[in-house]
Amino acid sequence: MVNYTPAVVGKSEGTLGPSIGTRISEFMSKGNKSISNNSTILEASELLIKYELTGAPVVNEHGTMIGFLSEKDCLKYVLDSKYYNHAPSSVTHYMSTQVMTIAPEDSLTQVVELFLRNNFQVYPVVEEGRVVGTVSRRVILKAVSELNESSW
Repeated sequence: MVNYTPAVVGKSEGTLGPSIGTRISEFMSKGNKSISNNSTILEASELLIKYELTGAPVVNEHGTMIGFLSEKDCLKYVLDSKYYNHAPSSVTHYMSTQVMTIAPEDSLTQVVELFLRNNFQVYPVVEEGRVVGTVSRRVILKAVSELNESSW
């Protein structure tokens, strides 16, 4: 575990905010957008653009997560398809299948560590194989900046 001491500039002692042990379920987006495994890469790209997402879980017809599609996954294909006039293909050909997920009961500290170790912008929150939300690096940054603790 890495020991970080965040600056607590401008925080008053009585302010209630998140704590280190706060569960990630308090920060996750519950109205998450997911991509159907039947979607084309262009349809998925449009969804990411429309909702300003950096990526989204790919789910099957039972709602079980089978992969994750990021903006980066879409970018090369969309460029190639526009340039070479390729027909859109299924997201299952472009999604990542080895996906790091987090659980709703994971702590804020655990998720901060994951974001610091990996170059991901969003993690799917999964419970019993089903996506129950997502959590972004921006949301975690905001939560950490509002911490009451002066050290971990």
